[in-house]
Amino acid sequence: MVHPYIINTLNALVLLIAGLILYFTNPAKPPTALVAPFFGVLLLACTYHLRKHNRFVFNTVSALTLLAGLLMIWQIDPDGFEWNLHYILLLFMAFSCFVAVAFYVGTFVQERRMRNNRIYKEDL
Repeated sequence: MVHPYIINTLNALVLLIAGLILYFTNPAKPPTALVAPFFGVLLLACTYHLRKHNRFVFNTVSALTLLAGLLMIWQIDPDGFEWNLHYILLLFMAFSCFVAVAFYVGTFVQERRMRNNRIYKEDL
């Protein structure tokens, strides 16, 4: 099983890089385009604490990642949808967030079934 801090780092980098690409390719440069890079920086800041297996941070990162994925989906206009760079990057960021949340929940369920924290023994 892939550790949550690795998934968090990959997801944060996707949000950061794709969000900055969206911001700099938009000629208007709206400040709301920086929401995804902001979430990416927040998630990267939590990676150290995820590595130390802080449960509060794990739950917070799961909620923030789900919120970021929902925000990316809500930015898509269904009436004016067309396959361009803007919508493809939004879908990619949302998909990345939802896959990360699925991994977080899977890790949590697997750890609860084992009840002895064997998942994290090689990190400690």
